[in-house]
Order: sequence, then C-alpha cells, then structure tokens
Amino acid sequence: MLPAKRRARIIEFLRREEMASLKELAERLDMSVSTIRRDVEYLCTTGHLTRTHGGAMMNVSDRKGFEPEAAISSELESDAKLRIGKRAAALIQPGQTVLMDSGTTTVAAAEALVARDVPFTAVTNDLSIASIFSQSRTINTFVAGGNVRPGSSTLLGASAVRMIEQLRADIAIIGAHAVSTEGLSDSSIELCEVKRAIISAAEFVVLLVDSSKFFSRSFSLFGALEDIGLIITDDRIDPEILKELKQRNIPVEMVSEEVA
Repeated sequence: MLPAKRRARIIEFLRREEMASLKELAERLDMSVSTIRRDVEYLCTTGHLTRTHGGAMMNVSDRKGFEPEAAISSELESDAKLRIGKRAAALIQPGQTVLMDSGTTTVAAAEALVARDVPFTAVTNDLSIASIFSQSRTINTFVAGGNVRPGSSTLLGASAVRMIEQLRADIAIIGAHAVSTEGLSDSSIELCEVKRAIISAAEFVVLLVDSSKFFSRSFSLFGALEDIGLIITDDRIDPEILKELKQRNIPVEMVSEEVA
C-alpha cells in the first residue's frame, strides 16, 4: 500500500475515534506497529496529527480546516468521492456549459464525465481536470488561466477570476474544504476568490463534499449555503446536520455504496 493511502486511512480512523494508541491503530487498520509508528511520526511532523503517550490524536488545526498535503488529500474518503463524482456527472446534459472547480472530488466527477462520453463545454481552473477532459473527443474544454498554486494543479489569480466573471454557465460543480452554518469555506483567500466567481457565473451550483466536511470552518468563507442548488454527499452525514440543512431548505442528495 502506498504511503499516502496508509496515512489517509490513519487520518480517517482518527477523525472517527479522535484518539488511539499505536497498537490499536495497527490492529484496526491491519498494519504493523512499526509502519504505524513511522506514518504517525510523519503525520505529526507535518501537522496532521498530535502525538499522545503511546499513540496519536487529531490535530485541533485539522478540525479548523487544516489542509492535508495533496497526495494524502487525494486518498481521503476516496470511495465516497468516487460515488459523489459519479452522481454529479449524471446531472450534466448534452450541450450544457459547465464550470468545474478544482479539487479531488471534482476530479472524480471529471473522470465520470469522460466515462459518460456526453458532449458539453467545460471551463475549469484545474490542470488535472483539463488533462482528464483532453481524453474525450466530445468535451470542449477551456482553462481559466492564472498562477499555479504550489503543490497542486489549481490555477489562481486575477486573470482566472476575470475570465470566469465574463462567463454565464448552465451549471457549476464546486468543492469546499469545510461546510458550516456560516457557509462554505476553504484554506486560501485566492482560492475563495475563484470559487466566488464560479458561483456567480452559474445558473445552478452543485456542491460536492464528503460527510467529513460538515460542520467545520476553514480559513476563508466564499459562499453561503443558500447559494447552493444541490449538495451531493455520502450517506454517513450526521442526521442532525442533515436535519439542519433541510430546515434551511438546502437540497441534499446522499449517495450510498449500494448505488455506486
């Protein structure tokens, strides 16, 4: 198993359990104690976890929107992201104009769209998504140019924002680092500027977030829950959170493993 996948499994486990010993992690995740120890030490050094006596716990910064490194982020909740992305791709109709936000869940949607082979026009600020769409003969792809965000395939900056602000799209597919009662937030002011432009340019906005993103707050707000036409998430979302979203008339669709 690749290190990023192992480390993502440790984070996912501790998000659920909050704290665990090295022995418990090894037993529950079916890894050796020595491997767990090395991965925990790495995750503590990089700020993902906090070391405890004989084990580890989630770092408080993670709950406030700490952003995992790209390789680990792509592995977190990967099964849920695939299901969410597949459902989002099913919404796109032939001939539509679609704004595609950057992110690991939107990448899953892009891969599902290529598999569907539906003709549409895409605009994205993500080089990975543009590369995925380039595999299709039916998708007409435009890239919102800008500066490449270090350690990612995301394009940011004034030029990307200006291009998106000039567009009028049928639908936007966006992600968020965190979703709270205050609204949608992410880890970078520049990233949020692009996301605001995407929301404003689309007639209908679909938010793709796995259930671990509720209800937390990241560094910078970029939109309100009421800006969203539909939230697609997985079926592990907390019932109380789901109730609150419904009380605010925010449409939510949950995807389960059975319908993947």
